[in-house]
Amino acid sequence: MKKVILSLALLAGLTSAAHAQTTRFGVKAGVNYTTFSGDNVGDAKYKFGAVGGLAANIGLSQSLSIQPELLYSQKGTELKGTDFNFKLNYIELPIMFRYTLADGKGPFLQAGPQVGYLAKVKLSDGDGNEVKLNNDAYQKLAFGYVAAVGYQLDSGLSIEGRFNGDINSVGKDDGANDQQRNRVFSVQLGYLFGGK
Repeated sequence: MKKVILSLALLAGLTSAAHAQTTRFGVKAGVNYTTFSGDNVGDAKYKFGAVGGLAANIGLSQSLSIQPELLYSQKGTELKGTDFNFKLNYIELPIMFRYTLADGKGPFLQAGPQVGYLAKVKLSDGDGNEVKLNNDAYQKLAFGYVAAVGYQLDSGLSIEGRFNGDINSVGKDDGANDQQRNRVFSVQLGYLFGGK
């Protein structure tokens, strides 16, 4: 009898451990609402941009997981009183800890660090004409943080509201925008394959 109970307990433990270490892959897409924060940003206002990419969710326990993502994210600002549109396109790698209230589904909270690579900078006027910029005046790497709240369905579909901000400035210390940082609110839809 003891052997049967011990075998059942061992089987339950192995099943739980296997469930806890489930890895799922998925896709994400959404909309950014973005501007600059920091010094000399009185003329900056919010603008919309797109965000999308790939995600992985690595289970650590029934409620806790790590979620790295690889995203293409459009950031920037518009200048008040003008039609100038400032666009910064990043390739971003956030690595977040996710806490889900009920066994990997339902409401979740997630937060973590993020690094981004500046792929393109563009300034255009009200007529859509590109204004020449010195790309060397801008930081190629952006270090920041991410916090989000969302809801995960059994099917694999999720929706979340997210905030991310940069720690370092958009521009280099000796150039324009040297005290301005990206600030982004976004709404994202995701789908993790392997849902029920």
